[in-house]
Amino acid sequence: MRYRKGSIELNANYDEEILRRVLCAGSISKEQLRRFLELSERFMPQRSFNWRLQRLVEHGLLRRREIPTMGRTTGYSIGALGVAHLAGRGEYCAGAFHAAHAGNGSAILHALDLNDIHLGLIATGSLVKWRSEVEIQSRNAFTTFHYAKDYDAVVTVGADGRRVEFALEYERTPKSARKYRRIRQLIEGETLIAHFVYLVANYHLLNFITQFFEGSHKSVHFGLLRDFHQQRLGMRVIECALAHSARLNDVLHIAPSGGARP
Repeated sequence: MRYRKGSIELNANYDEEILRRVLCAGSISKEQLRRFLELSERFMPQRSFNWRLQRLVEHGLLRRREIPTMGRTTGYSIGALGVAHLAGRGEYCAGAFHAAHAGNGSAILHALDLNDIHLGLIATGSLVKWRSEVEIQSRNAFTTFHYAKDYDAVVTVGADGRRVEFALEYERTPKSARKYRRIRQLIEGETLIAHFVYLVANYHLLNFITQFFEGSHKSVHFGLLRDFHQQRLGMRVIECALAHSARLNDVLHIAPSGGARP
């Protein structure tokens, strides 16, 4: 079949997978994207990978972003045509995507850190499912079986035949006290999830946030991002309701195992 000059033919196994990954991430670095593709067994030579990204950008399906921080020089977000294409292919969460999801510099860095958390969970061998924020937004906006809030992710991990689901929130910068009080109300009204995990950028921020959850009847755990990257699910977390710390593996009642999925 011949294609009109200036048109683009998309490969369902590679181009569309790239678009889906970028859509769900909001923003993603080139290195992170390549790693996710490799883990999903869609490895391609570097030259082919670069070519696919370039043509997707040139045709408006992806947007290139320069990110001069943490050694990540190039990042990507989904373009309007990319969202439209995925919607036409039946991608349910495309309808919930908003440009603000990949908006300012702070939102981009937040998304990049979440991608690293996702990759870190895959490395544990215990990850069963990662539902991204845009997937959660779609579920909350368009279905009757929605969560109490738009979490950064809903994660399922498991080992030895046991699986457990938790809502993940990552705090890179603080919100207002009013917002945290509202978030506590939403979490305490949650009926679909039993565990909640907050990863925060530094100890001062951890101390600030935990005060808003003191006395909560929900299982809300708080830990430092650096501890997660060093110890994964073996990191120590604080549970305000019980006023003590424990290993995340223990509070979730799982142990490390093999067979991770992206």
